[in-house]
Amino acid sequence: MPYEARALVLARLGPRAGDLVWDIGSGCGSVAVECVRLGAAVVAVEQTAGGVERIRGHAAAQGAEVRVVHGAAPTVLSHLSDPDGVFVGGGGRDLRAIVAAAARRARRAVVVAPSALEEVAPVRAALAACGFAVDGVLLQSQRLLPLPDGSSSLAPSAPVLLVWGTR
Repeated sequence: MPYEARALVLARLGPRAGDLVWDIGSGCGSVAVECVRLGAAVVAVEQTAGGVERIRGHAAAQGAEVRVVHGAAPTVLSHLSDPDGVFVGGGGRDLRAIVAAAARRARRAVVVAPSALEEVAPVRAALAACGFAVDGVLLQSQRLLPLPDGSSSLAPSAPVLLVWGTR
């Protein structure tokens, strides 16, 4: 996820000292690490062994203490303490169930990065059903690319869908 999108995820989650954040489908753990830097305790949930090791390695390299749970959401969520905020990265066939399980327990915010536009409506519905005010954006950014003649061009990055619910 480009850092521009990660900044909006963090702004919507609002992690702070004393908070607990779940990072479900944590990927490399970048959101988890940033939440720790802002003072929150973080539980990263990842279903693949390789993903678990990647998160642990990234967190260790950044000096961030992230608890990593190896397992599939929403099943493993029942064993976790209620969070203040939840980030759900990616999509998949269980996305609506994962978002619904997270939304039932989150105190303040749930932010989701669906991987496809078709996933937006079910995510919005799951958040709204749990009493969240729902909003979202499609973020597209372009990075400056220096050219040999000293001028610049723009290099587009992949668009990122974000949907969030707040109480």
